[in-house]
Formats: sequence, structure tokens, C-alpha cells
Amino acid sequence: MSNTPDDLAALRREIDSIDEQLHDLLMRRGEVVTEIGRRKAADGQVSFRPAREAQLLRRLLARHRGPLPAETIVRVWREIIASAIRLQGELIVGYCPLEGHGSALRLANGNFGLNARTARLETADAVVDAVAEGDVSVGLVPLPQSEGASGWWNRMPDAPSVHVVARLPWPMLAGADPEPEAATFVLASSEPEDSGDDRSVLMIRCRDAVEGDTLVTAFVANGIVVDPQSVVEDQQASAGCVYIVETEGFLGGADTRLRAAAESVGGAEVRWLGAFAQPSLSQNEMGAD
Repeated sequence: MSNTPDDLAALRREIDSIDEQLHDLLMRRGEVVTEIGRRKAADGQVSFRPAREAQLLRRLLARHRGPLPAETIVRVWREIIASAIRLQGELIVGYCPLEGHGSALRLANGNFGLNARTARLETADAVVDAVAEGDVSVGLVPLPQSEGASGWWNRMPDAPSVHVVARLPWPMLAGADPEPEAATFVLASSEPEDSGDDRSVLMIRCRDAVEGDTLVTAFVANGIVVDPQSVVEDQQASAGCVYIVETEGFLGGADTRLRAAAESVGGAEVRWLGAFAQPSLSQNEMGAD
């Protein structure tokens, strides 16, 4: 291929044309999003739908080809999705400081856009309360296995409308660090939706201490697969023994298997805290050159 000035000028004109087409499509997308927002508002629907976002990004990454990195596609569409949410209504992201070097604010901006409206709160408990009271739209709290998680899940029974609806960062592409510097659950005053590839979060309260293997076995016997690595005992529980676990697949609070599993662990109390789209994407779920 020659590199004469005329050849380069032609390629640059093609780039300009592509940019204008992209801009036209983005403007049209904004119009469609605004109309969707009007209809959602009339029906009382929420604008933040992480399961829908997961389905969209999985589809795009599965069809992606060529030299442009998958990370770029995620970054571009994260901003597009974030702007769409803002077009449909106000979104305030609450967060609290995280132990270690990770930044909850960086996660908030990475998922909800660089122009996201944020509110810094002092503790994870305060984040739960702010979501429950409607002071923030969504809240970022540390994962239960993180340092300084502080037992925020114990506030959930007093805030029955609040659920885990997502996990950040999302997605974690093939080859990414499986334990990023910072990771959080996202809480919202709405129930999570099934994205097609999910994990659920449960809080289990027992009268007496139970071995992790016993919990796993009891739930598996009732058709619920618990990730053994996710079992976390709340060392600060005020009554009995409290465990937080993640399970494979999407569970709802009314799933009858939860009660059956609880009975097989000596009448434990099981509370469904929510669910989130599986964050890790394998190479098979992404396009290839």
C-alpha cells in the first residue's frame, strides 16, 4: 500500500465520514433513549438496569473483531450507557471509603460515567441507609470478604427494598486480574433481574457455628450450588452466627429451595440479598480475530 499524500488524505476523509456516521447514530440513540425514559417514568420503572447492561455488553463483545481492544469497546459503551441513564432521570451514586489502595469513587466513575453525580458517605452502613431512604439512587459497598466490610448486610433486614443488583468492576475480561484492587457490590431499592449468567448473594443466620463445608453440602443437596470460596463468617454478628455466601445462578427471594436448605442446617434463617451478573467473561464469550 502506498503512502502518498493523496492516499493518506483519502483515508482521513474516510475517518471523517465514519465519525459523522457515528455521531448521527449517537444522536439518534439519544432520542430513542429519551423516549424510553418517558415511557419508563410513566410505568414507574427504574432507569438503572445492570442485567440489561450485562446482556448488551456480552453481545457486543461476542461479535467484536479486529485490532481495536475489547477494553476500548467496554469503555466507550460504559460512557454511552451512563449518559443514557442520565437522560432518563437523575442518578446519584453513594459510596464509602474502601480499605487498601482501591478507590470506590474510581469504580463509580468507571461504571456510571466520568460525569456521574456522587455522594461520599462515611461508612457502608450509611450507604445502605442512604439507598433505603432515597438519598442516593445506588450505593457501592465493599464485598463481604474485603477488609473493613463492617457487616453492612446486617442493615438489610431493616431495609427490605434494598438489594444487591450488581458487582463492580464489570466486566472482568479474559486475562484480567481475578482480584482487582477494588471491588464492590452495588445496592439499589429494586430487585435484580436475571441476566442469563448470574450469581446470587445470601445471608445465613444460624444459632450455632456451622462449618463452611456443611453449608455448601446442605445447599447443594437442595439444588443450590454455593461457591466455597465465597463463604464469609461475620465475626461481629450480635446474635448467633452469620454467613454470607454466593451461589451459582439467579435465585429469587421466593425460591422454595432456600427454605428447604435452611431447614437442613438446623432451622437456619436464610435471607436473599440479591444477585448480580457474572463479572468474568471467558475467551469463548468474546469475539476473536
